Amino acid sequence: MVIKYNLDNGLTVLLEPIDSVVSISAGLWVKAGSRHEKKDQLGYAHFIEHMLFKGTENYTAKEIAQMADRVGGQHNAITNREYTCYYINVISDFLEPSIDLLSDIYYRSLFNIKDIQKEKNVILEEISMYEDTPDEIIHDIFMETMLSKHPLGNSILGTPESISAADRKKLLNFFNQYYVNENCIFAIAGKFNIEKAKNYITSCFPQNHNDNKFNIIENSVKPIRLFHKHINKDLEQIHFCLGTEGLKKDDPDRWALYTISTILGGSVSSRLFQNIREKEGLCYSIYSFHSSYHDTGVFGIYCGTSPDNYKRVLNLIMKECKNLLKKGITEQELIDIKAYIKGNLALSLESTEVRMGQLARNEITYGRNFSFIEIVEQIDKVTLNDFERVCKKLFIDKRFTVVSIGKNKYSNDKPLYL
Repeated sequence: MVIKYNLDNGLTVLLEPIDSVVSISAGLWVKAGSRHEKKDQLGYAHFIEHMLFKGTENYTAKEIAQMADRVGGQHNAITNREYTCYYINVISDFLEPSIDLLSDIYYRSLFNIKDIQKEKNVILEEISMYEDTPDEIIHDIFMETMLSKHPLGNSILGTPESISAADRKKLLNFFNQYYVNENCIFAIAGKFNIEKAKNYITSCFPQNHNDNKFNIIENSVKPIRLFHKHINKDLEQIHFCLGTEGLKKDDPDRWALYTISTILGGSVSSRLFQNIREKEGLCYSIYSFHSSYHDTGVFGIYCGTSPDNYKRVLNLIMKECKNLLKKGITEQELIDIKAYIKGNLALSLESTEVRMGQLARNEITYGRNFSFIEIVEQIDKVTLNDFERVCKKLFIDKRFTVVSIGKNKYSNDKPLYL
């Protein structure tokens, strides 16, 4: 049972009591991510995520860090391209202090100038660390190439230049624009008393933290897809992504796309993993993925391999995609892949953190919750005809984008089609 209501001040609240667990996960979700940043604000959503743990009127940064640690819990945050989330996972006895802390960082974060200067260095080190991790940075390069000239293509971390130029006034301008109750969701999943939770949320979130009225700012610019990019770097492997346009979050064909991505490269029994890693021994890591947003989507495949094997692996990936398009799958394969997706989902929902996150993301995207039973029904409805139709939609007459990082002796600029 999911309870949804709005406080008088505009904050959306989502509650899912689960009696079979001993923990709770509470999260404050803000519909502000890197896609909402202007050119002179790159990385600000993520910078603010850092600052909200640097001290409030009531707690020092150390005290914030200790609050969850002292009871064996966890607190963290994540910045996405379309949202930012601050969350706490603790045993159910500590629901009230968890709500209090999330409220405090929302209303009373200090944005101390000295802390901002120190955190600049932390984020610059984070950018450097990320750039030194080629299997991660390649995904940013891929998104930048697939969604060029669009805020969705910007790095979530920002750039060294934009972070270095940030100051208290600039960060607070972004914060005050998006951190308003009408643009936020507070979600809890786990073992708790509903009425006690409601009362405490009301007392901890009594008003908006500023007088701003939230106005939705849509990105008017359309993304421009580029088709090849290579970054020369002295690495043992070439890390690369290739792909094409995917589906937006609420596309009715998304369920068929999940089956396509899973059977192609979503598990250890997938075609890419079995035929390129297990059979040919050409890589350690290979998988497909789909990143969806409220207005667009990106379908991609990642692999890391040696420079000598790069061209062969690229051709084998295209061969697997072509076989999937031309030959399809059997009824039994579809049954098996549906069972995998449903089982994987069921296991993930044993986590209160996952349940809390699903509540909020469903609300952000669809304005409602989807139960496990509803999701299973949608997965079960996918037919072989749906699979074939969406395969054609995904691959036919679509040129692939290819990006790579490493010592590449081959050119990526040749048009790549199935």
